Amino acid sequence: MKYVDYIIVGGGISGCVLSYTLMKYGASVQLYDLPKANKSSVVASGLWNPVVLKRMKKVWKADAMMEALHTVYPEMENWTDKTFFEPLPIRRVFHNAGEQNQWAAHSDHPSFSPYLKEGVSDVPAHVIANHGSGLMKQTGRVNVSTMLNAVQSKLKETDGFTEAEFDWSRVESHGDGVRYGSLAAHAVISCEGAQSALNESTLNVSGFAPVKGEVITVQLDSDLQKECIHQGHFMIGEGDGKALVGATYAWDGFHEGPSQLKRVELEEHVRKVWSGSFATTSHKSGVRPAVKDRKPLVGPHPTHHKTWVFNGMGSRAILMTPYLAQTLVEHFMYGTALLEECLPQRMVKESGSDES
Repeated sequence: MKYVDYIIVGGGISGCVLSYTLMKYGASVQLYDLPKANKSSVVASGLWNPVVLKRMKKVWKADAMMEALHTVYPEMENWTDKTFFEPLPIRRVFHNAGEQNQWAAHSDHPSFSPYLKEGVSDVPAHVIANHGSGLMKQTGRVNVSTMLNAVQSKLKETDGFTEAEFDWSRVESHGDGVRYGSLAAHAVISCEGAQSALNESTLNVSGFAPVKGEVITVQLDSDLQKECIHQGHFMIGEGDGKALVGATYAWDGFHEGPSQLKRVELEEHVRKVWSGSFATTSHKSGVRPAVKDRKPLVGPHPTHHKTWVFNGMGSRAILMTPYLAQTLVEHFMYGTALLEECLPQRMVKESGSDES
């Protein structure tokens, strides 16, 4: 019998960051994942941004999340000896003078000034912005695929990674913890992302409102360099004239793959912000594990013994996960309080039914 402290199911952003955080605090883990099942990671741009630019509001617990983010990802780079954390200013293109004025007011406010640069900035060549733009501070991007591969490779060094589908029907109570075949642990944690959101996991978790997202890669006629242009959608320069453009939102068609309609939407966006020519070279779709009330699911499963849920970060997984992982791990280690607004039990109460 092999013993670990925690079994983690799902090796996407949430599962990998949580695995690292548990190990940082001295716990051992066994991560189960089938890479092909990472439906949200397929299209994740990896951007982090503490401000909702459309409404100019700060993200829930933005300051605490930013502090954790700037600590955890560089630590993970050192741990894996890989580079995937890249600070990158996000440039918000203004549609009118009113948005300029709104930016000026917010950038002067103590709550927003750490994240918004004062004044109107000129835009790079070929970017269309008749009213200028504003630059964000402390924003950036994580190369998601590099990070996931790096964490899984590191875990393989100590036999802490299993590339296999997890069978929830085989989980049994074992003393004060659980047993899964020849593996025993204090608890098992579901980080299954879109698999849970689409009911493809046999562990029933309530509260999801999955969102399909699509991105395209385009070849521009000149290089955008290290820029992220935001004007409803984003366009991120990736070098050699390539740019990633996205992301769309849809609440159906989860199993239909990329759609021509969304490709047209994204290409029309490029024409609005780019004065030069371009050609689309790839088109991908994925599913975000969003939650109905827009708060993640972090806490004990409502009915399953020694089973926990760490899921539902949606499109802000890069920003939210380090902070939420820290709160969960400190609860395990020190008994600190969980976030009431994130407990999975709230979704059972809301629906008025019990889980099976």
